[in-house]
Amino acid sequence: MKWIEHYKLGAAETDINNIASVSAVLRYMQDSSNSQMMSMKPSYEELFEKGLSFVLSRITISLYSTICAHEHFDGETWASPSKGATFNRCYRLTKEGSIVAEAVSAWALLNVNERRFCRVTDVELGYGEEPLLELDMPSRFRIPSEAQLTLVGERLVEYADCDLNGHMNNTHYPDILCSYIGPMKGRRASKMSISFVSEAPLGESIKIYSGVLDDVYYIRTVREDGKVNVEAEIYLEEI
Repeated sequence: MKWIEHYKLGAAETDINNIASVSAVLRYMQDSSNSQMMSMKPSYEELFEKGLSFVLSRITISLYSTICAHEHFDGETWASPSKGATFNRCYRLTKEGSIVAEAVSAWALLNVNERRFCRVTDVELGYGEEPLLELDMPSRFRIPSEAQLTLVGERLVEYADCDLNGHMNNTHYPDILCSYIGPMKGRRASKMSISFVSEAPLGESIKIYSGVLDDVYYIRTVREDGKVNVEAEIYLEEI
């Protein structure tokens, strides 16, 4: 079943170009799914009380146009056919009847106490299913060696980054990653894929490596123990 929420973009969620940042877009998308979960059960909080937590594995976002401060738009979401330990979910934002952004995401359901991932057949979810979106870029990618990633920064995971799981919330990553690919004034992300490999806990520093090949930006963040945190592929366009 598809779920729709109605929104107005807050001024504080715009970026240097006075448009919704990618992180803001992702937050509204996930807010719509949280609303569906709360209404159709089980909610995120109810799952968490049972020791279960959805963890984002990867997401691909296509951004076709922009949303400005105080503009009204709709957030649409639905669960898609899933199997194994992967739970698929799609998102769409529309403004005045036109599609602004779409995303396809893959989630894992973590048993926090046992530190294991649940299979789709292990839980009963009441959200229904709709077909998976087909975007204009693949949901999986590989960082080519020719991109020649170099260390461009280091960032401490702080209180403001974290959610109740005690690690950086996935919606923070898009804006953080865009901070390490050069000036964004006059430019915006038009496509972005992020693969979440391991969590970035509160108090830990992550190193950011970046490179560009054929006008595509690639980023890898690495934790203190050497584990990869996330990998990303970002396409930019002039505004």
